[in-house]
Amino acid sequence: MSEHRDQDTGQNTGQKNGEDVATRMSEGASGGTRDVKVRFDDSKMTTAYANVANVGMSRDEVSLLFGVNRTWGAVGDSVTIELSNRIILTPAVARSFSETLQRVLAEYDRQMTEGSGN
Repeated sequence: MSEHRDQDTGQNTGQKNGEDVATRMSEGASGGTRDVKVRFDDSKMTTAYANVANVGMSRDEVSLLFGVNRTWGAVGDSVTIELSNRIILTPAVARSFSETLQRVLAEYDRQMTEGSGN
């Protein structure tokens, strides 16, 4: 099992995936929150590398497309991206994912700035 990272900060919590993790979850339209134990089961999880990502949408879903650009120093006027994964999310989940990703990247930037002595 891999280590779990806090959803808000991206920091390693010291817990292994599959262990109970306390987190706050939205209670839908009421806007309230409640404490819920969330268990991440990574027994069937796969890992894939991507150096290209794209986003598409329709009325009811947001699609995240991931792939690899293997065309180093492209010659000509086209590049082929080998797509490997598509993740389809509801708009609500995509919005939550976007907010979490923004927080994680802000923390990453903060740590990289501190680490570089700037």
